[in-house]
Amino acid sequence: MMLTMLAQAAGAAATGTTSETFLLWGFILLGVALILLVMEFFIPSGGLIGILCGIAAIASVIAFFRHDAAWGIGMGLAYIFLTPLILIFVFKLWINSPVGEAMILGSAEDTMAESEEATVASEQGRRQRLAELQALIGADGVTETALRPVGSIRIGNRRVDGMAESGIIEANTPIVVTDVYDNQIKVRPR
Repeated sequence: MMLTMLAQAAGAAATGTTSETFLLWGFILLGVALILLVMEFFIPSGGLIGILCGIAAIASVIAFFRHDAAWGIGMGLAYIFLTPLILIFVFKLWINSPVGEAMILGSAEDTMAESEEATVASEQGRRQRLAELQALIGADGVTETALRPVGSIRIGNRRVDGMAESGIIEANTPIVVTDVYDNQIKVRPR
């Protein structure tokens, strides 16, 4: 159906009918816009080809309006509803292309596996740190800086961050570890 309309428009353009010439130009510009859209995904141009695609699409809608208002409205609505679908389709093609694969860091499976490994390692590290801090409950130490309410404390020869249970604890004050909460050591003066 589209081809017959295009052929009719081409025939009318050859005879010199101005309205039919606009219909022909509308279809030509529609084709140019589609070609430029595909090219935008495969040729790195910094968006220049995309801008040309948009200009061609707008020009085609104008040409359809110049032919007939119904054609202009119909093609305008077609652009509005079909553009997102076409973009999704072309993007899916692009992801599997050599250019897309080169631009995307690793495959989805690799990324998922690395993410899971990092999460497991992070969780194990957090649990180990929490166990180390739990072992310090009841230990004696001294504040290296004033705790207002957070500062540095020294327990044995290990320096860690500590938080005062209440108020301010001045520097060089003997303290005792009372609790570990959210990887934070709580202390009070001895």
